[in-house]
Amino acid sequence: MKLLYIVYFNAPMGGLHENVYASALYMKKQKCEVHIVLKPGLLQERMENQGIRTIPTDFSSAEDTVALIEEAGVHFDLIHFHPGPSKHSALMYGRKHNVPMIETYHGMWHDELRKHIDHLNAVVTVSEGIKTNLQSKIKRHHERYYVMPNGYDRKLFKRPKFYNNSSNEVNIGLITRFDQDKQFIMDIMLLAVNHIGHKKHMKLNIHIIGDGTFKDEFITLCQQFLQDSQHQIEFKGWLVDKQLKKAYLDCDIIIAPGRSAIEGMACGKPVIAVGSKNYIGLINHDNWQSGVHNNFGGAGQKFRNYKLDSIENDLDYLLEHPERIRPVGEFSYKIASQFFDAEAINSNLLNIYRIVLQEDELRKASLE
Repeated sequence: MKLLYIVYFNAPMGGLHENVYASALYMKKQKCEVHIVLKPGLLQERMENQGIRTIPTDFSSAEDTVALIEEAGVHFDLIHFHPGPSKHSALMYGRKHNVPMIETYHGMWHDELRKHIDHLNAVVTVSEGIKTNLQSKIKRHHERYYVMPNGYDRKLFKRPKFYNNSSNEVNIGLITRFDQDKQFIMDIMLLAVNHIGHKKHMKLNIHIIGDGTFKDEFITLCQQFLQDSQHQIEFKGWLVDKQLKKAYLDCDIIIAPGRSAIEGMACGKPVIAVGSKNYIGLINHDNWQSGVHNNFGGAGQKFRNYKLDSIENDLDYLLEHPERIRPVGEFSYKIASQFFDAEAINSNLLNIYRIVLQEDELRKASLE
C-alpha cells in the first residue's frame, strides 16, 4: 500500500506532529510505502531518520505542492491529510488522480469541511466530542466518521512508576506547547503555580516541559509567583521519545492536554487535564469518561466552562492528602492501557485504509 500523508502546522512541534509521526512509523512497519508532505524542519528530520520519505514544501501554492508530489513518481493508493493549507493540495491531487482521501480532525476547527466532505472516503476525529462538534456543523455523511484517539507507545512507556509515599517532595510537571493557541492552558497552569506558591508544608518542584514563543514569558511569571517560597522550577524544554518518557516518570503529578495527558497516565501519574478548549480537571472516578470523550480538553468554550477555583481544588485534593497520589495514578494507568494503546489504534486505522481501498476497487469495477 502506497500512502501519502499531507500535514501543515504552524509550530515546529506539538501533538499533531506526534500523531502523524506515530501513524507513519506504524504503517512503515506494516510494509506500507509512506511519503509525507510537510514543511522542512524538526518533524521532517525525525521522519527521514526513521527511513520515511518526505516531500518538503512551504504550502504557499497548492499547484506547486501537487507538482512536487507528482515529481516523486509514485501512484499513491490513498491520501491521509489534516486541516489547514494541507487540504488544498490534498484535494487537488486526490481529485486529479482519482485517489481515495481521509482527513483527521484534532479539535473543534471544522475548516470548511462542509465544502469538501463529499470528496472524502472517511473523516477521522481524535475523540467523540470532536466528532459530535463536527457533525453539529455538517449535517450530511455522518456515516463516514470514525474515532481514532491519540495513543501512547506501549513499547516506550512500558513500565509505569507510581508515587512513593515516603517522599518529602512532590514534583509537578507542566507540559504543553507555549504558543498563542495554547493560551487557555497556560492561563490555567499559571493559576496552578500561583496556588503552589502559597504551599508551606512540603517542597514542590515544578518541571516545565515544552517550548514555544511564550515560553520565556511563562517561566518569568512562574518565577515571580514562587519567589518567596521554597519551591523550585526546572525548565526541560521540548523532549521526545526516551527523554520525554524519563521526564514524565520524574514527575509525581502532571498538568497537561491531549496526548501529553495520555502519556502521563500511561506512566502511572495523576493527571490534571486541561486542553486548549476546556478544563477537565484531575482524572478521577467522577470525570474520566468526560476526559476520554473530548480528548482531555479538546472541545469546549475555555473559561466559559471553567468553574472558579477548580485547578486549586484539584491540586489540594492531592497535595493536602499525598496518600491519594498513588491510587489516582494507578487509576490513570488503567485508563491509558485500556483505551489508548497506539498500536491497537493504528491497527484499526490501517484496517480502515484497507476497507477504503477495497471500496474504491468495487466502485471502479461497477463503472466498467
